[in-house]
Amino acid sequence: MNVKLKGLVIRESPKGESGKLLTLLTDTHGVITVGAKGVRKLSAAYLRSAQMFAFSEFLLYEKNGYYTVTEASLCEDFYSLRRDITVLSLAQYFCQAAAAFAIPGEEGGEILRLLLNCLYALCNKDIDRGIVKAAFELRLCAVSGFAPELGVCCNCGSDISGECLLDINDGGAECAGCGSVGASGVLLPQPVRLAMEHILRSDIKKILSFRIGQNDTALLSDTAERYFLARAETGFSALSFYKQCEELK
Repeated sequence: MNVKLKGLVIRESPKGESGKLLTLLTDTHGVITVGAKGVRKLSAAYLRSAQMFAFSEFLLYEKNGYYTVTEASLCEDFYSLRRDITVLSLAQYFCQAAAAFAIPGEEGGEILRLLLNCLYALCNKDIDRGIVKAAFELRLCAVSGFAPELGVCCNCGSDISGECLLDINDGGAECAGCGSVGASGVLLPQPVRLAMEHILRSDIKKILSFRIGQNDTALLSDTAERYFLARAETGFSALSFYKQCEELK
């Protein structure tokens, strides 16, 4: 049976003398693994579509649950990500995170759109990558059903309009009158809380259309990472390498 879909290569590994196994994040089938014969040869017809970060329209042949690439048309290769090792490692972290949260066999269009949007943003040197990282982590949580509730106090039920206290572990927020900072609590000033709500609720194409100060950006980045990792319940090798690269700068 032939299957036509759009997908992004989020992992690649060699297979045989000249082939590859590609892990694709797809719009209709979630995360799938496909065989790509002969793509390590320079003469391969769809060589560029079989590279990490390549976004393409694929024609696959499926038999007994195993997919093989028969045709591929490249849409975007995100080649500029490879020019900076720090940016490259962050992009790889995004791919690892998407693979961890996407459900095999189920529609993955929203996660795919989020990942593509953030990869495009990483290619733009004018966009703070700390903000891109925070936006990706928080929105991936939201897409997966783990969005924090920042607008209503989980204790007294009142609307939160200013700062709040976010519990990283349970995802609930308390107003300034109810909350106290504990081991898993983070005090979020109003600009950070509003930025997080924007990321969680806005159209995916607009999740980066906000501005906050440098100190607030650092707090946003740290909070988003802690919140995301608490839901992922696993570590990511590319995130560790990204942090090492950041420390060396």
